[in-house]
This record gives sequence, structure tokens and C-alpha cells, in this order.
Amino acid sequence: MADLSFRYARADLLRSAAERRGVSVTAFLRSIADAALAADGFPVAETQYALVVDGEVLMHGDHPVMSYRPAADDRGEWLPIENEDSSPFDPAQHWRLKPLPLRVDGERVVRTYPVVSKSQEHA
Repeated sequence: MADLSFRYARADLLRSAAERRGVSVTAFLRSIADAALAADGFPVAETQYALVVDGEVLMHGDHPVMSYRPAADDRGEWLPIENEDSSPFDPAQHWRLKPLPLRVDGERVVRTYPVVSKSQEHA
């Protein structure tokens, strides 16, 4: 029984740590794994790229064409994706919502996360 309570305590700790960073538990665990791999000398891709054609992000159905390790592509050019919040983010006061569609901004692609006050969560 003690082992079961430890698992629940660990899950609560992970959830709390993820909330403090304003990310999901999955994203938090991925960042921990990436940090551990990088510390052991394994290459970890950090920059995500989107394929841009004629000033627009190329779509495959409903999803943008993205990669962490882009290869040359005759259809267009790979531009780095930069994440931004719609307004200053404080994990104690705000939630990050699902990102808006990607947009091209010069030599980069921007993924904007809408930020809302936690008091508006059920508005």
C-alpha cells in the first residue's frame, strides 16, 4: 500500500511542477528527458522548423509541415518556429491555451499561445 501512495504523491508532484512552468505533464516529462539526454552528450533537437512556401506555412491536410531536423526541400524553405505568449505569462495567475495557427513573420514562423487569467478559466 505504501508503494501506491508514493506513486500518487509522485504524480501530484509532477503535475504541480508542470503547472508552475505552465505546460502539460507530458511536455514537462519530455523536457526532463531531453535535459537528461543532453547532459549525457546525446544530441537533442531543440528548434522546430516549418516548411514555408510563397510566404505561407505549407499544410498537409489540417497540419503544418514541421520538422526538428529539416532536409533540403524543393517546395520551399524551412524557417525556425519561435513560441510567443499573447501577453506576459505568470503561471500563478495565467493559463496558456492551445496555440493559434502558425504565422510567418519575416525569417521566422511564430506560434502564439493565448494567455488568459485563471479567473477567466470558466468564463
